[in-house]
Amino acid sequence: MSRQTQTADNSPRKRGRVRLIEKRRWIETALKVMAEGGEKAVKVEVLCQNLDVSKGAFYSLFKTRDAFMHELLDYWRQESTEAVIESLSQQHSASAQLEAVLLLPLRRPDVEQRALMEMAIRIWASSNESARATMAEVDSYRLRFFESVLRRNGFDADEAKARAVLIYGYIVIDGSLPGTRAVELQSICRSILSNGS
Repeated sequence: MSRQTQTADNSPRKRGRVRLIEKRRWIETALKVMAEGGEKAVKVEVLCQNLDVSKGAFYSLFKTRDAFMHELLDYWRQESTEAVIESLSQQHSASAQLEAVLLLPLRRPDVEQRALMEMAIRIWASSNESARATMAEVDSYRLRFFESVLRRNGFDADEAKARAVLIYGYIVIDGSLPGTRAVELQSICRSILSNGS
């Protein structure tokens, strides 16, 4: 007689069968947990509860929590930086590229949650070497890209470097500040960052 357990909808599920969840869902779930409670809130049990699976499902994909957290950092770097820069690089003109950079805070509907995820990773980086190295790499990569966009828009090296820092600060802060800014205010901010002296 097979042993069974109840699922969330009270239908029986045979024990011993691991329901496979793709890695992306595990990591996205962990990032959401991290956005709400920080890195320490990311526990195997919590992820399994959120995904309604057993621990066996987790350990069939990841050897340890540390290995999982390493994959989370790799995924976040690729999703939040490499993929975004690749997309921005498809813009046909230098001015369109700069405009797209300045519109990054409006790029996706879950920008506030994504900003909280990034803030949680930044806080984690203050006490974890892997997170610190990833964050430093991401910051450097983003700033170099912003500088290159500004250089293509006619700014000299020093001004491009300074404006890149200001634009980066604007993008990070606008996503993490509570509430929403008026469209007109956001437009003025973008204008100052791209044209102001």
